This record gives sequence, C-alpha cells and structure tokens, in this order.
Amino acid sequence: MKSTLCASLVNDPFGDPGLLVQFLFQKRSLLFDLGDISPLSNAELLKVSHVFVSHTHIDHFIGFDRLLRTFFGREKTLTFYGPENFIKNVEGKLAGFTWNLVDRYEESLTIEVVEVREEKLIKASFRAIDEFKLTNKKEVELQDGIILEDPSIKVRAVILEHRVPCLGFCLEEKLHVNINKDRLEEMQVVEGAWLNELKQSVLKGEPDVYSIDVPFKRYGKSVMKQTSLGQLKEGLVDVSPGQKIGYVVDTVYNEPNKKRIIELIKSSDIFFCESPFLADEEARGQERFHLTSHQAGSLAREACVKKLHVFHFSRKHMPHRERFYKEAEAAFRGTLRTSTLTINN
Repeated sequence: MKSTLCASLVNDPFGDPGLLVQFLFQKRSLLFDLGDISPLSNAELLKVSHVFVSHTHIDHFIGFDRLLRTFFGREKTLTFYGPENFIKNVEGKLAGFTWNLVDRYEESLTIEVVEVREEKLIKASFRAIDEFKLTNKKEVELQDGIILEDPSIKVRAVILEHRVPCLGFCLEEKLHVNINKDRLEEMQVVEGAWLNELKQSVLKGEPDVYSIDVPFKRYGKSVMKQTSLGQLKEGLVDVSPGQKIGYVVDTVYNEPNKKRIIELIKSSDIFFCESPFLADEEARGQERFHLTSHQAGSLAREACVKKLHVFHFSRKHMPHRERFYKEAEAAFRGTLRTSTLTINN
C-alpha cells in the first residue's frame, strides 16, 4: 500500500522554508515552518491542524499573521510547536492586534501552543473569545522526543544549534494494516467491530499468541471462537510500513548536531534538508550557522535515508541552482570531495 502522506515544499529552493504534508484521504494537513506561505490558498491552509516551527527568525515565522487571518472567526483549534520562548513569541504576535469585538463572533478560534525543551513540553492556550489571553499554562514530560502522536502518525523533535535553539523534526506514519476482504469469505469469518480490535492489536505489536474473539459462520449462524493473532495476521492481514519524513533547517555542522540529526532522520524515506551554501563554503556555513550542500548530503548518507531533497539556497547563488543538487547528491552517494570544488562566477 502506498503512503497516505504527500509532502511538498511551499516555495522554490531560494524562497522561505516551508513544508506542507497533506493526508491524501483526509481533509487534513501539517505545516512545517511558517515563512512566506502566500503560494498556499485559503482552502489549503484551512486543512492545517498542526504547525511545527523550527525557530522564529522572520523567514520561518512571518506567515503566522496570514494563517491567523485565515482561521480567525472559525470554530477550530490550531496547534503550534516551537522552541524555547515560543509561547512568548506567539503571545507577542497576538498582542499586536486589537480584539475588542471578538465577543460578536459566534465561532471562536483556539490556539494551542507547545514549547519544546530538552526534557519537557510547556503548553499554553489562547482563545479568541478571551481576547487571546494566555491560559492553561502547564508542563508535561517529554518522552523519546515525541511531541505529537495520534492513531496515524507521530512527530519527533530534537533541539539543534543556530545560535538560538532550532528544532529539527521527523514525521513517522504508522504501519498500514489492511484486512483482505476476499480472505474473510474464504475463512467464513463475519465482518464486524472485532476487525478494529485486530488492526489495533497489530499496530500495538501484541504477541502472536494474543487471542481475539472472532465470529465464524457455522450452519447459518455466527459462532464465536478465540483465535490467535498470529493465525489472523497470516490469514487476513496485509501490513506495510508507513512513510518517514525528516525536516532539518538552519543549523551548524558540528558533532553534537550531526549526532542528533542522524538519530532523528535515520532510515527516512525522504529527508528535506537546508543547504544555503555550496560545498566549498564550509567556513561561511560555520560563521552563519548553516549547512553546505556537501554536509547535507553527508548527513543523508550516514543516516541511510532513501531520498534527499535540499532547499533553502542562498539567493546570492541563484545562477548555481543545479550545482546545489549535484553536490548534495554526490555527497549522498559518497562521490564528492569538497577540496576539489571552486565557485565559477
């Protein structure tokens, strides 16, 4: 079964960072970073349920106002994730507007904000009906870096260094568990709610000896029989892995960051990675706390990702678009040495 997720960059590689991940069979999307989001229509934005902001430099957060304007006046909840001081950043954005007429609206937007720290999450709420005053602030433990988990996906985050904390993200789609309907008839099994229990048991990783009450057709009647999960998996269930998507922007190449990134994106199906500088600009990259094309490719290779997509190129290199891709791909495949490269302007 193919993935139910479709990931695409919001802008061209020289534009503001942003990644839209759409759920193909749901009216739902996720948005990674909030730079210039003008290419997205209001209809596309209204499908967004969660927004993951790496950090609040202007090219990653200027789109907040557009998103707020699109959602305001609707009975929706929009959840934002960001690094240290993110709650204060959102509060400042909301305080820049006057909300004296919000009580005239029948529907009220709720903004949930989650600030990611090393070992904890700090959560807060802002409701339009309350003039977006900060409420419900609390702390919860952060476990295994997981900042969001629901029945279909989980999102992990790590804190990287960009002279400010900057979050890297990994979106993991859970296993696809499908029931082979043709085999139901062959096995004389009655469809019903028990199939949901079967799916959930597979997703939870229950042992094969785990038993489920299954209704079988016997002489025109339904007869319950305890059946092992292993037998049901073999006869009825098709399991396929979900997609894994890595997203890393605005960070310096050093050993602590390298280790965190590789652990985060390991074996990703696709890795979206910033590459503002060309391979022979490592010194400039270190100075600006950004990656080069070679470093992006090397990270992807060491993490054993399947596909690398570099973006966030420096505008001063607009004539060298293809070179970014070639250098990153060569490093990804292990064929590039930075010492042999020079820029030909």
